[in-house]
Amino acid sequence: MELTVVLAGIPVRLSLRSPAYAACFQPFRTEADPVAAVRVPEDALKEAAPHYEAGTTPEQVEYLELGPRVCDALLPYGRILFHGAAILWRGCVWVFTANSGTGKTTQYMLWKLCFGSEIRILNGDKPLLEFRKDGILVHPSPWRGKEGLGSLDTAPLGGIILLEQSEENRMRRMLSAEAAGPLLTQLLFTRKNADDVHAACALEERLLAQVPVWLLQNRGDAASAALCRDTLMEVQT
Repeated sequence: MELTVVLAGIPVRLSLRSPAYAACFQPFRTEADPVAAVRVPEDALKEAAPHYEAGTTPEQVEYLELGPRVCDALLPYGRILFHGAAILWRGCVWVFTANSGTGKTTQYMLWKLCFGSEIRILNGDKPLLEFRKDGILVHPSPWRGKEGLGSLDTAPLGGIILLEQSEENRMRRMLSAEAAGPLLTQLLFTRKNADDVHAACALEERLLAQVPVWLLQNRGDAASAALCRDTLMEVQT
């Protein structure tokens, strides 16, 4: 199955072995001429499958493996796929990022529980960042995570919050040098091409220069969400 989607303004042709996840791409479909064609080779699927949890179907593996390969195609256009839960709050996007299972969705749910209509979700797992001369825009993507949380909104990036589990809630601004390593691991490209690695590193440098990064060590409770909101509120006032 082949379909063309527009991601962060760039049309890309996708080849799917099965239509099982075609619905995820439906809101992004376009009739525009694609600038690149992306597929997951059979050998790559076999190589990737053991790295997923038991019970992951071949169709799920293909759907997830398409993400980094799409990112490779978008890198020349100043776009990159980022691993994080992106929320819209006070006119900007704030991205919670961490390794899987560390509490990104939990923080969103806590914010939603505590602050209700103040926020809404843009993407629950893998938003797209577009680097422009006047700033960084956050776009939706078809990769929304297990919960399928997302919208079709686009908004400027306000900042990134790196999450760590802790027995005590603490939050502080990170230096660019200490944030660089953790954030690089959350850029979702294949890393199979040296030029792509250089391009991704260049985008990360721009990211660190343009937006603040915080470390939120947290207990995963309502108090951690309140601390995060209060800290970010100080930045915006």
